[in-house]
Amino acid sequence: MNITNIYLILLKKLLIFISATLFSTHLSAEQAFKIVVGLSKPPYVIKENMSGFELEVVQQVFKISGKKIEFIFVPYGRSEKMLELDDISAVMTINKQMFPNSTSLSENYINYQNVAITLKKNSILLPNISTLANYTVASFQLAHKVLGQEFADAMASSPMFTQVADQEKQVELLLLGRMDVVVMDIKIFLYYLNKLNIAAKESEVTFHHIFPVSPYRMAFKHQDDVTEFNRALAKFKDSASYQKLIKKYAFN
Repeated sequence: MNITNIYLILLKKLLIFISATLFSTHLSAEQAFKIVVGLSKPPYVIKENMSGFELEVVQQVFKISGKKIEFIFVPYGRSEKMLELDDISAVMTINKQMFPNSTSLSENYINYQNVAITLKKNSILLPNISTLANYTVASFQLAHKVLGQEFADAMASSPMFTQVADQEKQVELLLLGRMDVVVMDIKIFLYYLNKLNIAAKESEVTFHHIFPVSPYRMAFKHQDDVTEFNRALAKFKDSASYQKLIKKYAFN
């Protein structure tokens, strides 16, 4: 084998190595944009079939921006810390109480309506948030941050306060008489009330509308992603697809 042939073989190997490196870099660049989301909370998030109003809004927004995404499901109580992990790019269902000093929050993309719920037969009166201090309460995780200082103060005086990861359990606790009050989004409560095989009807509970609407945002690791998300969100909300999604889940 002469020197020319050896040179050509070495050159070929070098080109193969360079191509493989570039291909690997390209794959890395196209890795999924990982988004943390809480456990199933229908009708907003339904993990089993990757559906739900909130999940589908986020899917459509990122489709517009051209990003390949992957949802990472964790208990909601862990979600606010997940952005500290290297491979996590965003966290869903975040508000300014949870990230008060963050400049990496998107525009509001969804609203929840949290309420206090009691059994009608117990004749509990809840004219305001502070009166919750007199009762045992089961809330969703991080409610003490999401719902503000007045709620946190009331829970500090409550005879028993628990935050539940699985919101279906909240409904069970109320209907079985184990807690006086549950605090959760009204749509989530009604979904599980209809699902549970417990002899209870909507007419047997009282909804206390003592909380304002809870607007939620996305928290991002990088400011550029905030700008991109907001632009795609505005475009999606102005589309027929958004109106179709609202109609699908009766979110009018």
